[in-house]
Amino acid sequence: MTLPTKLVIVIRADLSAAWAVNAAAVLALSLGGRLPHPPAADAEDGSGEPHVGLNPHPVPILSATADQLRDLHRSTRADADLITVAFNEVAQQARTYDDYVTALAATPADEINYVAVAAFGPRNRITALTKRFPLYAPTDASITARPDDTRRRAGLFPTTDDRRFTTPATGDERQMLHDMLRAQRTTLTLKCADVEDALDRRSVPPSTLSLLGLIRHLADVERRWFRQVLAGQHAPPRFSSQTNPDGDFDDAVSDPAFVTAARQAWHDEVTFADAFIAAAHNLDIEGNDTWRGTVSLRWVLIHMIEEYARHNGHADLLRERIDGTIGM
Repeated sequence: MTLPTKLVIVIRADLSAAWAVNAAAVLALSLGGRLPHPPAADAEDGSGEPHVGLNPHPVPILSATADQLRDLHRSTRADADLITVAFNEVAQQARTYDDYVTALAATPADEINYVAVAAFGPRNRITALTKRFPLYAPTDASITARPDDTRRRAGLFPTTDDRRFTTPATGDERQMLHDMLRAQRTTLTLKCADVEDALDRRSVPPSTLSLLGLIRHLADVERRWFRQVLAGQHAPPRFSSQTNPDGDFDDAVSDPAFVTAARQAWHDEVTFADAFIAAAHNLDIEGNDTWRGTVSLRWVLIHMIEEYARHNGHADLLRERIDGTIGM
């Protein structure tokens, strides 16, 4: 039976395993005495030995950034139906409880950094406040799973104005293909948004895939098919070469200059491609490629949709590993 109440503990994502265990234990002890329900009944094993009753709630240990923890604490404290206990850096650094009380009294609220927050209350409210947080991963704050019981993995990427899939589904062939390509490009943009410092984070070894690598790679892919093949320009790849064919991925590092260059290159190639598509007389115009021979604009558009769709699948997992965000 699903309980009408829910209990969660949210740990700061960069906390080490040892500190995370300590924080979870402190919060569990602190919260336990404040729960409104009596303790679960004791039980006996098959040999008749007694076992003290356990808390009947599953206790997911989630992770969040420092800013997210501060917002969560503010939100849960504002809801009178929720019970909230927070573990902060003031407590973490105090030698005794008296030291903590004294130090806390001297620390303004906006200067308190939270290490972990525990919350208990009506299931729907707790879920609404914590469903975006992934499971705590102690090795490198990477994300391996989401304990989300209300939102499907195949839902749309969380954004306030998502019109990728609202374009016409009938009508002009060129328009539909171009709209679909734009939707795939927008998906990559969403997956790479708001994680500048983690764009170079690799997937699982030995892969060198990263979000930054995908941006660099797809800039070169756009450049190849639209500038080289269809427009006939001399336009060698920006991020790879014959001697370094995987430079787009292998050399992707999150130096701000590298990130800026990659984003600008991708933007420039997309702008050129869009202008080329719009100006083309029809989808049957052709170019010559060293791999596929003669290709049409129609084939290139279909291939580009395929290319983005495949790499956006990679981006799904890369983004989830960074901060737990899922969705198409």
